[in-house]
Amino acid sequence: MNTDSTTGMRHSPLNEGWQFRRLTAVKSAAGEPVVVDLPHSPFVADLQGNEPWFGVCLYSRSIPVPELVEGARLALHVGAAMQTARVLVDGVEAGKNVGGYLPFEIDLTPLVRGKLTAEIALELDNRHQDTVPPGKPYEELDFCWYGGLHQEVELRIYPPVFLTSYIREGETPGGIFIRTESVAQGDATLVLCAEVENMATVEEGVRLDWIVIDQNGDEVACDTSNAFRVATAARHAVSQRLVVPAAKLWSPQTPHRHTLTVVVRRVSDGSELDRRSIDFGIRLIGFSRSGGFEINGRSLRLRGVNRHQDFPRVGYAASRAAQYREARRIKEAGFDYVRLSHYPQSPHFMTACDEYGLVVANCIPGWQFFGCEAFQENCADFARRLVRRDRNHPCVVLWELSLNETQMTADFMRRMHEIGHEEYPGDQMFTCGWMDGFDVFFHSRQHGAIHTWRNDDKALVVAEYGDWEYYAANEGFDQKAGTGILDRRLNSRKFRGDGEAALWQQARNHVEALNDTLSSPAVLDGLWAMNDYPRGYEQTRAACGIMDFFRLPKFSFYFYRSQRDAAEVGVNWSVGPMVFAATYWQEQLPGRRLWVFSNCETVELLINDQVVAPATTPAHAQWLHLPHPPFVFEAIDYVPGALEAVGRMGGGIVARHRVMTPGTPTHLVVWSDEREIVRQPHESDLLLVYAGLHDDAGSLCVETVDTITFTVTGGAHVVGPVVVETEAGIAAVAVHVPIGVTHFEVSAQSASAPAVRSGRLAAIPPAVLAGGQS
Repeated sequence: MNTDSTTGMRHSPLNEGWQFRRLTAVKSAAGEPVVVDLPHSPFVADLQGNEPWFGVCLYSRSIPVPELVEGARLALHVGAAMQTARVLVDGVEAGKNVGGYLPFEIDLTPLVRGKLTAEIALELDNRHQDTVPPGKPYEELDFCWYGGLHQEVELRIYPPVFLTSYIREGETPGGIFIRTESVAQGDATLVLCAEVENMATVEEGVRLDWIVIDQNGDEVACDTSNAFRVATAARHAVSQRLVVPAAKLWSPQTPHRHTLTVVVRRVSDGSELDRRSIDFGIRLIGFSRSGGFEINGRSLRLRGVNRHQDFPRVGYAASRAAQYREARRIKEAGFDYVRLSHYPQSPHFMTACDEYGLVVANCIPGWQFFGCEAFQENCADFARRLVRRDRNHPCVVLWELSLNETQMTADFMRRMHEIGHEEYPGDQMFTCGWMDGFDVFFHSRQHGAIHTWRNDDKALVVAEYGDWEYYAANEGFDQKAGTGILDRRLNSRKFRGDGEAALWQQARNHVEALNDTLSSPAVLDGLWAMNDYPRGYEQTRAACGIMDFFRLPKFSFYFYRSQRDAAEVGVNWSVGPMVFAATYWQEQLPGRRLWVFSNCETVELLINDQVVAPATTPAHAQWLHLPHPPFVFEAIDYVPGALEAVGRMGGGIVARHRVMTPGTPTHLVVWSDEREIVRQPHESDLLLVYAGLHDDAGSLCVETVDTITFTVTGGAHVVGPVVVETEAGIAAVAVHVPIGVTHFEVSAQSASAPAVRSGRLAAIPPAVLAGGQS
């Protein structure tokens, strides 16, 4: 067991050695038991969302039962289990859970006391239930749900006198809750809440030590004045104000983090009974039409994006390191805000948002479905559990306790709004929804009123833009029927393999849509969407992402990256001066016009090292509201060879982008999305690995279609098919790296062109993950 102290709550990960098998057959036979580690999906997903597996599956493993002193409790903590779960100990039911996105705990103590070992089993059912959010049948849903234990599991031993967990509590919030009450002349006043429970046989006199440490490890505040008595089989909640002098505040630009440690001590002798540490950030936020989105007294107009958390082949079952890579990609794409459409997402992603400085709109599960009374009760339960799980994350600034694009009753909205403020008292809770019954109003560009909607000083957030308004004329509803479909050539749904003109069209739409959104009174906006994603109602995955499903960038990615100022720097991420010519440079440009995305002052154009367009400034007159409009070059004639865009600032060259006319492929280049973020030794990992067809000059052969065979040695393995066809010159696979695997290699070989030299990727051993613990 890992331990936070010699006498306090102890925890032990249970992420390897699980026996997994399917108990029911839907579209395929029930499986034989296999050994898996966590996180895990019960099926290998196809890339279009067309072949899901729905049924009952079982995870089981033996655990050693630790010796428990009188009053101590052993609990099973489950990060998430899709959709409903039964927990059994040696075949006897210990508890149940409804809802597949949030954590739960089951007390195992009565069923394991006196035993040396026990068999733990989790029976999971991921079939559709109209009482369980999101409630809508998969075949009508605009996203996927998967199944399995897609978050980690651990055992927890609670001592007889202990700090409660928010997960275990019913009527009261429980656990530890930290909120910023005020910041005055640099000093921050925190309101700290904790609850102590006594399961010992005698009343106990205790005191709480409150210790705040900054991210440099320095103690910045401390209080030891709380003392009280807790009767046996009772709880006692404590609230404490604590001043942090000269506090370092959390913001998207400076995501300073602190750690609060709460220690429970016996009054009589000062001995430690329990302790818990929580990471948090000190910040004050506000939303209004007149003041915009404010953080620490400063109004910020942040650019944002919507995100689904699916990963290729594994669905929601992505590693912690993979979630960190995703947050870094979003930050480096030019965004500081992300909406977690349309369900609670990985707690590791939330922690990464804290560390990178991404503000978040947190969502309960829902999409165009308002179910029966039981469904609504489960929505209310989800709202409470979501706020309790994420209330200490400084990244969360909005709580979408609303069902997306769903006609809700006034009573339901009022109840959800009240739940948010009950669970998070004070002035730092902002509920939001797409109907006007919350603190902040969400409205999408396709719904047509981002410039005209007004309700006194209530803030408006553009929930979505850039996709549906270019796809159909029906404001985003009746999506399955496809009513009012517009000219497909002009929409924003473009695969990387659709070619240069299609990718330019998507980027052009986004330039126009962002410029229009920034001209509205909205205080935040969210592009739809970061990545391509599969969904239930359509046989082809949605291609509206600025990156594809395997997180490969499209032209639009570089447009958004160019909107971040060149001088802006961050923690563990960077963009800096950049320039990107939106072309593959293999044929005459349509209209002889070339767009270049850059955050530089001027850009000049060279063909085969000769200047063909002298330095020019971006097209501000056409796109007045963009921080960095595109540079548009006219009358550019195609000449095979090298096109280069050169970005200048202060008269000097600060960025280059060189595009070579592709030739005949001669070799494969293999790389991964590791991004300097690697797993810790006790974790598994999911890496996205790519093999690109390149010619002798190093150019990607985007027009060449080939079949690539991937081979992995060293204990890791490809999830799904190992033979993959290229798209725009690149083949991609997901590679699972089990717990304990330290070195492995991935190689790729052309199947249709043996003369193409194979490529190889030698993975580095695991190291400490960038950033702190979740």
